[in-house]
Amino acid sequence: MFKKLEDWYEFAPLPLRVTMAALFLYAGIMKLMDLGMISGFFGSAGIPLPGIMAPLVAVLETVGGLFLLLGLWTRASAFVLGIILVVATVVTYAPDPTKIGMSLQLITLIGGLVTLMLSGPGRLSLDEKFFWE
Repeated sequence: MFKKLEDWYEFAPLPLRVTMAALFLYAGIMKLMDLGMISGFFGSAGIPLPGIMAPLVAVLETVGGLFLLLGLWTRASAFVLGIILVVATVVTYAPDPTKIGMSLQLITLIGGLVTLMLSGPGRLSLDEKFFWE
């Protein structure tokens, strides 16, 4: 029954790319809309240079989400977004045992990003069009 699906394996990263893109685009745009609050949160979490880091993270999440959606520089984008999530997990959620649910959600997202780093963008991507042989 599932044997026929093996012919479509090249499309497997597409739904992952699209859903991850939606999450990062939303998060990045929301941060861009209220950089003051995000900067304050970063400062209270002990992140150095919150006035610089807040807009940097907001732009990286927005651009990274767009790149995932388009399948452009997918592996590099997944790597950068993964670093952001690792820092977010370690700095803001892991120290507080009451936020274990959020830590597990971020770890799941990190797993999806690692999958994209290993698999690449798959079909229907700009990476495929311009950078694959």
